[in-house]
Amino acid sequence: MGFKNRFLLDYWNVGIVESGLEDIFEHPGNMKISWVQHRYRDRFFADPFLYDQDQKYYYIYAEEFIFCERKGRISCLTVDKRTFKLLDIEVILNEPHHLSYPFIFGEYIIPEGYRSGACYAYKKVNGGQSYQRIKISDMAFIDSTVLKYNDKLWLFATTKKDAEDAIANLRIYVADQLGKFSSHAQDPVKTDNKTARPGGAFFEYQGKLYRPVQDCAEMYGHYIRIMEVKILSEQEYEEQEVMVLSSTISPPYNMRLHTFNAYEGCIVVDGYLERYSFLKPCLKMLKKPLLHYYNRGNNRGKEIVSGEECGLKNDERSRNII
Repeated sequence: MGFKNRFLLDYWNVGIVESGLEDIFEHPGNMKISWVQHRYRDRFFADPFLYDQDQKYYYIYAEEFIFCERKGRISCLTVDKRTFKLLDIEVILNEPHHLSYPFIFGEYIIPEGYRSGACYAYKKVNGGQSYQRIKISDMAFIDSTVLKYNDKLWLFATTKKDAEDAIANLRIYVADQLGKFSSHAQDPVKTDNKTARPGGAFFEYQGKLYRPVQDCAEMYGHYIRIMEVKILSEQEYEEQEVMVLSSTISPPYNMRLHTFNAYEGCIVVDGYLERYSFLKPCLKMLKKPLLHYYNRGNNRGKEIVSGEECGLKNDERSRNII
């Protein structure tokens, strides 16, 4: 078994659920996922957030993890609505450190990049040709998920004090504006590897507020659990589980499910499979010049420029797009 694992590659892929939230809530076990069709075997795509859509295409921000590079970057995937084929990849953010979970908050992207040692938001500048990077916290958050609620901004995340902390301790930070966060009175507000780590943006359904979370009790990103927010204040937080979602009935990426984002007309998720490949040991031997040749034309992200590492002005506050 140990020898076989030398050839085992982990693949995540983006999926589209075209049924609405009503169907999900009534029949959570029947969630049918259409997986994005692509030819790549040297990378995976995960943590999808819908940036835009039109009559023909979905435009999805996601983590693009190229195995040779051993780190993720944020790319925009153009997906055909009829065939679910991946038609184009545009690199949006590419840093020296790993990036994932490109949470979209108004005009900002707040990706997970805890290896940078801080939390940054990225704002388009120069007509979209580059991004301004703004530090919003000196703390390194994992899967930052921001909510505007009761005239406050609430940032839900885990941290990386140790391996268990990243999946088990939910922390909430509150602010009047992006970049001025302070810890919740009950920090950490939850200690539970089934329901702590964020798994997507908050959404509303029938007047109630819900939070998708990752169930990591058995393995990382095993299921998505949907939690109804009961109480959210600077002194208290309470939520209640309402359902569990998996990708089980939608092969081949049906071993895990760890992102759920609901939008008008669609839901975007990701799923997981394991595949044996002779490519894996070869990846470790690839040198940088060969890597650049192999991925030529698709290696660079848009330019990132440093921004003020402080809070944003009142007139620059974002709004939640969900």
